[in-house]
Amino acid sequence: MMKLVSLISVASVLLVGLTLQPTLVRAEEPVAAAVAATTDVEATMKKIGFNFKQAMQATEVPVMQEKVLVMAELVASVQAYQFTPEKQVVFQQGLDKVAAQLTLVQGALAKQDLATAKQLLGEVDSLKKQYHKERSPSFWQLIFGG
Repeated sequence: MMKLVSLISVASVLLVGLTLQPTLVRAEEPVAAAVAATTDVEATMKKIGFNFKQAMQATEVPVMQEKVLVMAELVASVQAYQFTPEKQVVFQQGLDKVAAQLTLVQGALAKQDLATAKQLLGEVDSLKKQYHKERSPSFWQLIFGG
């Protein structure tokens, strides 16, 4: 009976120890995407724009952090979207640049530097303008191709 109690206590210690060990994920195992792809890119982009405006108007770091975090999540959902093959590379490149810029903004906010964060966030607007030109063909492109 003593050996049974001793065996049970050893087994319970081992089980507790195993449950506290971190689980390793092997490279071969598929890792679930953290963010689901959006189904409506236009609506998601409008939400990004809305949060951008609110972030730029923020007067406190926590408020801006919240808006930038929402923007980053929305950008990630658009990055997961499959665009038409001819636009996929260009759009992903733009979205990657926006995501990288948002990371810089988050870094400035972590340092409580609201002014720098707003300056860095302003670059997102420049990227938006640059890549929105890629989105729609110009009048002349529609007429003459290209």
